[in-house]
Amino acid sequence: MRDPVRIGSLLLLAGALLFSQSASNGISGGYVGSSRWFTEMRASAANRAMLQTLAGPGHSTRTVPPGYVEFAGLLAFPQGNPFPGGRLPDLRIRCANPQVDPVERAPFLDRTGGFYTVLKRGQTYVFSWMYYFGSKQAFLSLRVPPDAPSPWRKVLVVPTAAPRPASTATAAAPPAPAATPALSLAEASRFDLSGFPPQPTTFEEQQVQEAIRTATTSPLKAFAHRKLAAYYAHKGDPARAREEAAKADFWSQQP
Repeated sequence: MRDPVRIGSLLLLAGALLFSQSASNGISGGYVGSSRWFTEMRASAANRAMLQTLAGPGHSTRTVPPGYVEFAGLLAFPQGNPFPGGRLPDLRIRCANPQVDPVERAPFLDRTGGFYTVLKRGQTYVFSWMYYFGSKQAFLSLRVPPDAPSPWRKVLVVPTAAPRPASTATAAAPPAPAATPALSLAEASRFDLSGFPPQPTTFEEQQVQEAIRTATTSPLKAFAHRKLAAYYAHKGDPARAREEAAKADFWSQQP
């Protein structure tokens, strides 16, 4: 009879190896696009909300609608990240044919430039930067092949040589932290919802609400405050936008 302790150790080792591989079998052998990454992205409340919007009421949010593919994107800057402090603006993705796919995506963009979304086969999508105070700039387009696999993993090279409109150059970064006093943990933990509707009625408002509800870690809190800041900026409320942007900066510096 085999030694039970040895068998147990081998099973644990095999499990650890499988877990390690599932967390590093993504784009270029990294975490973004790995099996574990996709599992976490599918569980995100914001992504479930997106799937629900695409599928329509009464459909499951745990499966991708027919004709769509899960997409793991990784933005690459061959000439270097051109944004102040390397901080990327919000990302927006819209189908070039809104009659086929009218839902604008606003995926969470991590520090490495990785993001998750769902795209329709055979359609072309336009990727745009959404700056803090409402201006938008398209920077690339992507056609999804009719036979694209799901999940689909791809590095997207950003044409950094393209000029940015002067009106948006300064809006890409939030106000300088030096202009505002240091925040306490209690202040940074509070979401100012005084200008936010109690019952969201749009996809953007639903995403903000879900981001706040699931903000349990420092990166997720930074993301939620930044989403709320962008919402206020788009609504023409710069004071609240600056306050929420400062809170996002606070959490982005926390472990």
